[in-house]
Amino acid sequence: MHRGLVQLASCIIGNNSNDFASQKFRHALRTALCTLGLAFTLGACGENDEAIKTLAITALNDWFSAAATDNPPSCHAFGLVKFHDASCADMYEHAAQIEPGSRTITSSTLLKCYGQGRQELCGEFVEIRLTARNTNGKKIQEGAVLKRDAGVFRLYWYRSDALFTTLIKRTDDEDGERAPERKQAQLEAVYAEIVQRQPELYQFVVCKEASVSSSKLVGKPVNPKDISTADMALRAQQCPEIFCLAMVGKRIAPLCN
Repeated sequence: MHRGLVQLASCIIGNNSNDFASQKFRHALRTALCTLGLAFTLGACGENDEAIKTLAITALNDWFSAAATDNPPSCHAFGLVKFHDASCADMYEHAAQIEPGSRTITSSTLLKCYGQGRQELCGEFVEIRLTARNTNGKKIQEGAVLKRDAGVFRLYWYRSDALFTTLIKRTDDEDGERAPERKQAQLEAVYAEIVQRQPELYQFVVCKEASVSSSKLVGKPVNPKDISTADMALRAQQCPEIFCLAMVGKRIAPLCN
């Protein structure tokens, strides 16, 4: 018991490590580790939520560190299968564009499942949201989801503002030869299909000549078969201007125009 209290005290005091994590990131990790140490010191049984989050944060920290080296990190195979619009290289290359010392964790959440429709997979997930700045000093939002298999957390999904913009541009480039009229016709055809399936969606109009950008998006694009009136209604509440539906590739992108 005395040894446990000594270890806990040293944990609270902290250290002067020069590792990848920023002061705020290290503080969040150290606090979680101290919480875990206190639970063990007091004889707690099994893992609690904070202990699980700590393991995921540590794994993400390691992945970020590797992304900034000449030995890029690997990504969870199921994550690449389910969310194939971004490759592992896309993810670690964009993660490496972030100034490491600028990262701050804004939230960490335990999830039983991640994704929607055919993209959904259930298991043990932790979603982590961060704010950061890239090497040019621009503010960037990051999000990461880690999945634990056989006791080990691995990066399942990573996106940032910059990566999302890259994916949108890539899709637009692939569709570059299509005339605007053809893209609008595609949107209207998909819209007619989903409204026929769910008449309540008629309250949400299609965008007219709207350009899709990460700043206009209200949440993530969804597959037409997975769209729901309740979900769109919640997103529309976040838009004080014109809320409309556009297309990104084959997915519906809710925009605040």
